[in-house]
Amino acid sequence: MGKVIYEGDDFKRMPRADMLAVERLVKSGKLGIFEVKYKETKFRIEIKKKGMDTVVKRFRAM
Repeated sequence: MGKVIYEGDDFKRMPRADMLAVERLVKSGKLGIFEVKYKETKFRIEIKKKGMDTVVKRFRAM
């Protein structure tokens, strides 16, 4: 069983209700890029595996 790593400060400032939606995505085992609610806006996050750990970070396309 790996752990979940949240990269970036965006997840620390996220309201609890919005964070629960992110946690549900992680627990479902889905990987990829998803759009989630953040306060009044939406942004995209990327969920990927790194060894046994699951890494969640904000997706910013260049």
